[in-house]
Amino acid sequence: MKTLSRITKIICFLVLMSLPCMVSSQGESNDWWEDDTLTATGYSLAPKNISNAAQARTWSRREALEKARNQMTELIKDINVAAGMTVRAGLASGAIDAERLDNLVRDAKILSERYGTDNSCTIVLTVPVYGGGDSVAGLTFKPVEKEDFLKPTVKSKAKGNYTGLIIDCGDLELEPVLAPVIRQADNQSVYSYNNLDYDKVIANGMIDYAREDKPNDKKPLLNVGKIFFNSACAAKNKKSRAGDNPLVIKAKVISDGNSTPVISVSDANKILTENEASHFLDEGSVVFTGYRVGGVRA
Repeated sequence: MKTLSRITKIICFLVLMSLPCMVSSQGESNDWWEDDTLTATGYSLAPKNISNAAQARTWSRREALEKARNQMTELIKDINVAAGMTVRAGLASGAIDAERLDNLVRDAKILSERYGTDNSCTIVLTVPVYGGGDSVAGLTFKPVEKEDFLKPTVKSKAKGNYTGLIIDCGDLELEPVLAPVIRQADNQSVYSYNNLDYDKVIANGMIDYAREDKPNDKKPLLNVGKIFFNSACAAKNKKSRAGDNPLVIKAKVISDGNSTPVISVSDANKILTENEASHFLDEGSVVFTGYRVGGVRA
């Protein structure tokens, strides 16, 4: 029975691992946090009563483009801006401008445009999550009065050489959001959108999300973009968002709909002390990582 149970788990795991690829091939992936882009695919085949090839292609292209735009709109609406708030909810409340969303989708870049021998058309659109006003971040974020970071409650000497911060969420389920928060155990925010420059946030985002590889290994590797390094040491050849000497802190729990890592007060003091020396939080040099990013276990 144990063997059967293990085989069943392996099969389920393989199916789950294949889903992102299967979905992505249809242009329906909403894992925007993996490469900071969204892609949507539209396919159309002209009616059989259109016999002229040029007219059929024109008809197919128009319909494929419309379908891709509709799909892109839905993908953007499903993005979590913050804990408990999607773009869809922001549109419904008026916090997000519907006309700006329409303009963003209409101006989406055509990544590819292919025609079949049957005069069908497949169009793939892409929209950047970050990069300025013409991005999902530009749509969702608004300038706010900047707040200072918390002051450490316990004074200690900073090492002063950290290039960034990694919050290791381990096997805790982590839901990516555009405006994440790091909170300490007494419920105070250590890192939030209110602490950052608006222009930097819409250009580069607040953090990177990364799934850890080899979850059963004693020293798992962190996959940050295309950088692989052990959580206890630095990347040697190239720099990730957290730099080549990140401070690694372990999350205790995840709150706010699995979007907010909660750390100990002592760890928060360490982060805030080092940030006063190196200012990595100010620059958004932060990575959240774990085995269960986006609900899928690595």
